[in-house]
Amino acid sequence: MMINKPAIQKIYVVLSKQQDKADFELLCRILSGLFSYVNLTSNLYLVAENLPESMPRIERIQKDVGKFLKTNLFARLYLHFVHSVSLTTAKEIDYYLYYYYQPLKRAAGEFDKEGFVHQEVPRLILLPVIAPDHRVDPASLIGLLNAFKSMFMLPCLYLDKTTFFLSKDKELLTRAEKIYFGNDHSRAPAEIACNLFNQDLLDQSLSNLASKAVFMSVPCPASLIVSANDGKVYCCMDAFRKNESLTDIYGKSAEELMEIYYEHNHSKRDCLGCRRRSAEFFAGVPVSETKKQYIGALLSHFETSRGMSGR
Repeated sequence: MMINKPAIQKIYVVLSKQQDKADFELLCRILSGLFSYVNLTSNLYLVAENLPESMPRIERIQKDVGKFLKTNLFARLYLHFVHSVSLTTAKEIDYYLYYYYQPLKRAAGEFDKEGFVHQEVPRLILLPVIAPDHRVDPASLIGLLNAFKSMFMLPCLYLDKTTFFLSKDKELLTRAEKIYFGNDHSRAPAEIACNLFNQDLLDQSLSNLASKAVFMSVPCPASLIVSANDGKVYCCMDAFRKNESLTDIYGKSAEELMEIYYEHNHSKRDCLGCRRRSAEFFAGVPVSETKKQYIGALLSHFETSRGMSGR
């Protein structure tokens, strides 16, 4: 890579229910090539409708991540498994952990051992992002998050309008590494991916506001959204929502894809407007009072900037 080309901070892969084997192999090849464009703080999100149906593909992608990390000893990746669950009993939780998450954790075991030996953060960090059903028993969900923590995984929650009531459970919230919100009722993987991107963008905007050293009009952190369903690749959430793809994964290498990205990634994008819309989106979700105040300050900043630009 050239020096002034930013590393990819986030890659969101929206998995499909069913996928042609050849297309999936091509997706894996492209992803493996993209890992060379990340850095020590980069994140890979695998967004699935449910874990059981997607497990073979998730295991394969994690295996490819492991191969990359073994070859590149100074690399690290945060791997997020994003999916819905409808667990209501302790027996269901035990089944889920035993058949799905324990195998994923075992596959990352050598990186845990490596981190322990060198007394540093493992180079492969697993973060389940759970989107619970509205019928979920909070106690069962707490049990699941506790089990993740006992396995040294960092669990996160995704709450939408049907599960906002869980945000009032302080005991539950203390078990989660991070709470993501969706201000709608959709459980579609594509919509969840957009809301994850939205919240990450909001957090970065709040950080920019606090530092006062970064203009709000700068593009969002370098990211890619890959749709496994049709192979299309997008530079950001705004492009994904508008179906304005950069390219697709067919007939090209990861290097060729990244050349297209670096040439066109945010051309003609309204980055300031996108940041403002993300703040407006989260103004209506049950975040903490402190964060509400920060979002209010951010919206005031946008209104002030809009007024000054209109003069």
